[in-house]
Amino acid sequence: MQVKPRILLLDIETKPAIVYSFGIRDQHINHGQIKQDGGTICVGVKWYGERGVKVFSEWEHGYKGMLEQTHAMMTEADAICTYNGAKFDIPKLNGAFLLAGMDPPPPPTQIDIYRAVRRLGFICNKLDYVSQILGLGSKVKHEGLPMWIKVMDGDPVAQKRMAKYCAGDVRLLEAVYDRVKAYIPTHPHMGTTNRQDCGACGSSRTQARGFHRTKASLTQRYQCQACGSWSLGKREKAA
Repeated sequence: MQVKPRILLLDIETKPAIVYSFGIRDQHINHGQIKQDGGTICVGVKWYGERGVKVFSEWEHGYKGMLEQTHAMMTEADAICTYNGAKFDIPKLNGAFLLAGMDPPPPPTQIDIYRAVRRLGFICNKLDYVSQILGLGSKVKHEGLPMWIKVMDGDPVAQKRMAKYCAGDVRLLEAVYDRVKAYIPTHPHMGTTNRQDCGACGSSRTQARGFHRTKASLTQRYQCQACGSWSLGKREKAA
């Protein structure tokens, strides 16, 4: 029996660092001026294709509890889907795991939607803009930095609003992922061991359509009839 791969959609929110400064203009802040590192304040997670977003937060679960629950879900995942997570979310979390004395989760198979969007030629690659031009909605509105400050000060209304904002980002991430999936050339194979199954969505509804040709080889080309993405079959040497 083939088990369907589990994709974890993940988004983090971080808090601003607190530093000592003698002014507000043209300041160079060195490490000796850092009073408190920012760090992660909440994490939104959702299993792709399943209902419900979970938000683990410093204010509800405690800092260590937030990390432990995030770590557990990352460990279960076959792949982790993020928006610029390869450069931001995953390194931030790994650094937090290290400082908390935790072992690292398994090296994730990453699906970074931001990398795919950058290849599409849009004038702006921000999640809020991309989701709107694709007709998928927009990010949850908030007052900006004041909300972060209120959250750090323990304001329960602001904390609830931030949890909603983080969960909204995860839902948008899933919606954008569904739309751009076929345009991710490096998407990890999410199908079964059948070589002809679609690597992006796992569907067996693939159709042989022409060949990919190089000087040395000839490879059958397949297109998924479910999500539209292309994949290659077994490579054959040219006669």
